[in-house]
Amino acid sequence: MKFPIITTAALSLCAIATSVQAEIKVASVNVVETYTMFYKRFNTEEELQKQAATIRDELKERQDKLQNLQEEAKAIAAQNDPSLSEAKVSKLREEYNRKVNQLQAMNNEFQDFAKRREVAFNTFRENQMRLLFQDIQKALKEVSEKGNYDLVINSGAVSPQSGFNALTEVFPYVKSSLDITPEVIKILNADAPEGFNPEAELKKAAEAAQQAAQQAAGQASPAAN
Repeated sequence: MKFPIITTAALSLCAIATSVQAEIKVASVNVVETYTMFYKRFNTEEELQKQAATIRDELKERQDKLQNLQEEAKAIAAQNDPSLSEAKVSKLREEYNRKVNQLQAMNNEFQDFAKRREVAFNTFRENQMRLLFQDIQKALKEVSEKGNYDLVINSGAVSPQSGFNALTEVFPYVKSSLDITPEVIKILNADAPEGFNPEAELKKAAEAAQQAAQQAAGQASPAAN
């Protein structure tokens, strides 16, 4: 058996490739953490919660009108009695049909309104999220270029595992010395309002979300009954 001859040129190419790989400078950043601690996201989420609350109130107002109209139709139907004259029955029937038509038109308007509000809200939210992550990307690029990094990985990235219905970390282990997350957050919050405290804002946001959930549940409970 003849063995291939490894030339000097081939050895030189291998050495160069190994050298290039060894010189790659890598860093890591937790994108979720940068978003979580970014001062602008608290303002954005507060605005989103306000808009969501306004939409809930508008929907409830229309639902109440629908329910009232439905009750009026039921009340008309309940007046029907065999002892009534044909003229009275005919009048009740006309009135009932008019209420049913109004109810159908109002229900169609409600469905259309709800759909339009949902689309508008989702579009606004997506645009706001895009702006926030553009800021994050800009700060990340600034830190990366300053540190002359060739590659920055997202240490917080997760991926679904087929068959397990679970998420696992894309990078199970990242050396802490590679982490530039604090530097990115520092740039993001450089122009934050004086006295800005991420931990306090996180607590405030959690309380607001809990209160909003309780209000939503309180509005839904009468309908359930």
